[in-house]
Amino acid sequence: MQGEAGAGMKIAARQADSFCRAPSGETRAVLVYGPDNGLVRERADLLVASAVDDPSDPFRVAELVGDAIAGDGALLVDEAGAISLVGGRRVVRVKGGGDKLTDAVKDLLARPTGDTLIVIEAGELPGRSKLRALLEKAGDGAAVACYRDEGRDVSGVVTDELQRHGVRADRDALALMTAYLGGDRRQTRAETAKLALYVGEGGQATVADVEAVVADSSFLSMDRIAHAVAAGKLDELDRSLERALADREQPVSILSAVRRHMTQLQLFLALKERGASEADALKATRVFHFRAADAIKAGGRRWSADRATRALGYINEAELQCKSTGMPADTICRRTLFDLARAAAGSGRR
Repeated sequence: MQGEAGAGMKIAARQADSFCRAPSGETRAVLVYGPDNGLVRERADLLVASAVDDPSDPFRVAELVGDAIAGDGALLVDEAGAISLVGGRRVVRVKGGGDKLTDAVKDLLARPTGDTLIVIEAGELPGRSKLRALLEKAGDGAAVACYRDEGRDVSGVVTDELQRHGVRADRDALALMTAYLGGDRRQTRAETAKLALYVGEGGQATVADVEAVVADSSFLSMDRIAHAVAAGKLDELDRSLERALADREQPVSILSAVRRHMTQLQLFLALKERGASEADALKATRVFHFRAADAIKAGGRRWSADRATRALGYINEAELQCKSTGMPADTICRRTLFDLARAAAGSGRR
């Protein structure tokens, strides 16, 4: 953990879960933010549970919406200062946080509000975020970042969830789950719990089990979109993208999945262009399952490292437009992905 009491706290990633289970006694307000919405909710749940025995108790846990607080800053101070009718510590959980709450939170921290714990959930916030800076520096505040699990972290979450249900996974099944999951901690746990239920207590999951259970999940949908873009498969992209949007997948999440795949592809190509063997490049890119490896190799026949780098810049710009321009995000997403897929389709590298 970085920082001391009285100097604010920016919680280190390796200590985030332990902090959320037992925040320091001086902590009055915690910002939980990041691109992994499921992990944001999971850690917010831990913080609430650290203060109250029953998180569903309406007398001890109040929920507010960020937009309401932004429109009436006194709302947060009033709710934080309320006294529980049944005794014990209270929690105010704020959903939809962001820089629009900075003034209200600053006002809150300047006043005595008893023993109430404020838990603010937010999405991804830039390094220049005023709310982040406020809570990282406040003596009684803290900020916890929630980034998407990758590689070993995903494997650990899957293994932990399987063990909770009395199930094991063989090496190939675990590798496949690790390749499919990681974009959202809560969904990772939900998909793993489905697998455990399918296999049954005391059983061992195989690749066939994973494919039977996870085959129609949003994770595979995201993979299909990313692989179709990189390989220039326009028909497959059209089918997979329309299905994902119909299932209410967020355009920013879809773009993020494509960005992750293109990042792997760019690294793979850069290593090969420097003389690395295909096997070594795949290993360094942390591609361990045959399906993911086949997708990287297929994309590698249509991209160079330089073109993949430019594509990443195009995707990043599209994500920014989705978040800041007010244009329809699904339109931006479609245009970006089809532009990239058409470029790939017309530039096969032999």
